[in-house]
Amino acid sequence: MMPRVPRVDPASLPDEYEILEEESDALDSTITAEWWNSQSTVQTFGNNVDLAETHVHANVSMWTQTNLTPQEVEYVILAVGRELDSAYEWHDHAIAAVERAGIDEENVIAIAEKDTDALPEKISVLVEYIYEFVALSGGVSDETHEALTGHYDDSTVVGIAMLAAYYVFIYYVASALGLELDEDFVGWNLENYPV
Repeated sequence: MMPRVPRVDPASLPDEYEILEEESDALDSTITAEWWNSQSTVQTFGNNVDLAETHVHANVSMWTQTNLTPQEVEYVILAVGRELDSAYEWHDHAIAAVERAGIDEENVIAIAEKDTDALPEKISVLVEYIYEFVALSGGVSDETHEALTGHYDDSTVVGIAMLAAYYVFIYYVASALGLELDEDFVGWNLENYPV
């Protein structure tokens, strides 16, 4: 699919995003306004600059205000991307999982293969919740919900559901607008990593 709207020149995007300063202690130092403005999502959403700013704010909030560790955030996003078969989401977050969050490549591959038995129990429960959340459009069973609450408090469960839903939203918007990868796909099993 070809992109359906053009990317804007990064120079037309904001020089700074307030949320980045607010959450600087919780973010990897590479996550800057310049980094955001280099992302295809922000360059595409920049056709409506107010919504591009909203996306950056919402995305960073989802990363930092869910009560999840940076590793758990990436596990959620990877599980969403895998369940949706979204190479677009998987690509960047598989790399971020390994390089920024320090997740072992074997665990990333386990998510790709839906081999949750290969993951630590708490992460396995989290990833299984996300697979079901995505597959059933949020309609997780009481059993799956209860398994999750055995490891996470109610505040964090809200964060998990909202983070997963946000990445489903990104998938739908990226699909509708024809967003594409800027480089070769890293591969479900990281076969092209490093890219």
